[in-house]
Amino acid sequence: MIKKIIHVSLLSFIFLFTCCRSKTTERIDITNTLLGNDKHLEVEKTNRSTTHRGIITNSDYGTSHSYSYKLTVNNGDINWDGGTAEPKHFLFCKDSIYIHYLKEKYISVKSKDSIGNMIEKDGYYAVQDVFEVYIDKRYFFKLFGDDYWVEVSSEKYNRQKESCTEYSIPNDNELSISNTTID
Repeated sequence: MIKKIIHVSLLSFIFLFTCCRSKTTERIDITNTLLGNDKHLEVEKTNRSTTHRGIITNSDYGTSHSYSYKLTVNNGDINWDGGTAEPKHFLFCKDSIYIHYLKEKYISVKSKDSIGNMIEKDGYYAVQDVFEVYIDKRYFFKLFGDDYWVEVSSEKYNRQKESCTEYSIPNDNELSISNTTID
């Protein structure tokens, strides 16, 4: 019986030293911009920081940072929820709207060992340009139907730039691609 009490006490003690508490703080920044075409752009960026601290020792086990973006044009006429993607440009055309943003994508890499024929899986994150066009299939005062974004090629986006107006979207430039030009 005494051994069980000692084991339970020891496990409880180890549990208390290895456990941690988390504190998450969330800050929402909203930027309003009036675009040149009399459209109102609202950019909402949510920053989250989570700090992990030991319960008894109060040791700092690290802090993680994450963010997400949401855009609204003309108070809900057009919505974009990019999550962790970072918006860069809006392209307003006569009958369509395009968006250019950057996102991190996980690239999976498989390698095969020539001696043991073992397949090793590894990967890395790379920042990529993404271009999308807005599709609005809503009807009857926009109460029914659906609206969504469809990915398009950078070539199509660049062709549209010749006859459309492009606006920069305010962001914190947390993501970038070196040697990238959008012509």
